[in-house]
Amino acid sequence: MKIAFLAESFLSDKSTGINGSQVQMYNLALAFKKAGLEVHYITLSNAYTRKNEIINGINISWIPNRHFLFSWIQNIKVFKQILDKIQPDILYQRGRSPLTYTAAKWAKKNQKNFFWGSNGENSCEFWKQLKQLKKSQKALWRKLLLFPDMIIQDILIHKGIHGATKVINQTYHQKNELWKNFKKTGIVLPSYFLPPTTKQQQKKKIVLWLANLIPNKQPELFIKFAEQNQDLEWKFILAGGTNNKKYWQSLLHQAAKLKNLQMIGRVAFEENKKYYSQASLFVNTSINEGISNTFVQAWLNSTPVLCFNIDPNDWIKTHNLGYCAHGNEEQFLHNGRNLLENYEHIESMQENCQQFALETFAAKETIDSYLKLFKS
Repeated sequence: MKIAFLAESFLSDKSTGINGSQVQMYNLALAFKKAGLEVHYITLSNAYTRKNEIINGINISWIPNRHFLFSWIQNIKVFKQILDKIQPDILYQRGRSPLTYTAAKWAKKNQKNFFWGSNGENSCEFWKQLKQLKKSQKALWRKLLLFPDMIIQDILIHKGIHGATKVINQTYHQKNELWKNFKKTGIVLPSYFLPPTTKQQQKKKIVLWLANLIPNKQPELFIKFAEQNQDLEWKFILAGGTNNKKYWQSLLHQAAKLKNLQMIGRVAFEENKKYYSQASLFVNTSINEGISNTFVQAWLNSTPVLCFNIDPNDWIKTHNLGYCAHGNEEQFLHNGRNLLENYEHIESMQENCQQFALETFAAKETIDSYLKLFKS
């Protein structure tokens, strides 16, 4: 059986940033390869000179990423040409993108199966691109310029989701939203991670925040958390990159005032484990997110999660994996400090975290479920 992943970036490509969909597709690609599938990965890249290659048994087809208005129209033509050449039995694409429509249309034309994966709690909404444009801080003239592009993308994405053979959801909330907006029944499967292969490092009194530095992730709240705990013997690490130089300088200015906080910039995916492994507490301050890969990476490394807004499937509360404030800033700061002052509470959660993560996100049963879906 031959499977093709359609993506806007690839994990080891340093010309693009890292996001959750990237990590998940790479993990699945490796697992499917190990299960005996012929795996192809068609992806955009900002490194125009890259040639097709094989990475860890995955056949990579690189497409130059063009950065201009409506450039995605030209990109999807190239995706179709490569699909025509490869002729996969299964197509997989994750997250909202014009590629969702591309995959659905090609699969229907060639009588193949297309599996679409939702990647966030709001990924099954209607008009998500338009909503994000409306909320953005872009100048009005730029919003007006981008409006036609966003509305066309949303329409195509909706058609793509409707045309998917099956939809894989991360959470039951996403499954409910899928039915509400698209009248499609989703299949809930957890994110997949390869089991850890190295021994757990000894924990240090480190509080870690690691994500892309964008307003939706609210790194400012982590800085405030560090500021209110300067009297404690804890080190706070703010890790992540951004292409917004003004935003970076603003955060750097705030962080520079605190002796207990260090901003280390973008971290390569291969280096993530070092930080998760050493940290005693991981902090997530996002406004909206699905099952964040950062949660899973923290739990796999026995690190509890202090979360401002999100407790996916109520796992944090049910399995004692940290604390979630459900959007209450006062409770977030109060309970966060309580954890730092009572390290034994953190220690009591560590074994729960790794055991839960291994059973839920590194289980062979998840890949078996995918393979059964593909064969059916």
